[in-house]
This record gives sequence, structure tokens and C-alpha cells, in this order.
Amino acid sequence: MARDLIWWAGIARDTIPFAVVAGVGIRLWFRKRSSRHWPITFGKVESASTYQDNFKWLTDVSYSYSVESNFYSGQFQLRCLSERKANDQELRWHGRTITVRYSPRQPHISVVRTENQDGLRGEAFR
Repeated sequence: MARDLIWWAGIARDTIPFAVVAGVGIRLWFRKRSSRHWPITFGKVESASTYQDNFKWLTDVSYSYSVESNFYSGQFQLRCLSERKANDQELRWHGRTITVRYSPRQPHISVVRTENQDGLRGEAFR
């Protein structure tokens, strides 16, 4: 009996974090997919910073936007394989005006869709 409880506790310890991570990933995927039909507003990239994480380079992009006189912010991340490309990406995004899609029910939820960004396609989204 005690062995069974220990075995089940080990299974729970290993599967619960995986289920949580998978659930968050699925939720973000559904949000991005449904955002195709959300209203559009313009936002401004407030900051962009690049750093290395293991063998890839990441650029964190933070932006702000307003809906009905209320101000909101959001963030997304871009990946690169080289420092040079990541730095180019950072410079390309910093200070830009971008198109932001926001949830009509909860305007604090937003998505920056790559296909809505004029002049920032190509290398920035690979």
C-alpha cells in the first residue's frame, strides 16, 4: 500500500509540471489563433533587449497601446541563431509603431501578429 502511494506521488510529481506547461502552451496557441479576428490598434515598441540563452539569441520586445483612452502593455520574444542577427532585430524593432490586436472583451490581452507588421517581415520573424 505504501509503495503504491509513493509510486503515485512520483508519477504526479513528474506529470503535473508537464501538464501545466502543455496547458499554457495550448492556451497561448488558441489565443494567437483567435486573435486573427480581434480589433486592431497601433502600439509603440517601448524597449527591445537581446540576450543569449543556451545556444540561441533572444530579443525581448515590450510595447504599449491604448484602447478607449486606457493604456496597456504587452511583450513578446523573437529568436535568432546569431548575436549579429539578434542585435539587428533589436535595432529594427526599437521605437517602431506596430499593429497590435487586442481582445474585445479584455483589452489588456493583446497579440502582435507577424503578418500585420509592415516593414518588419523577413529576418525579424525567422
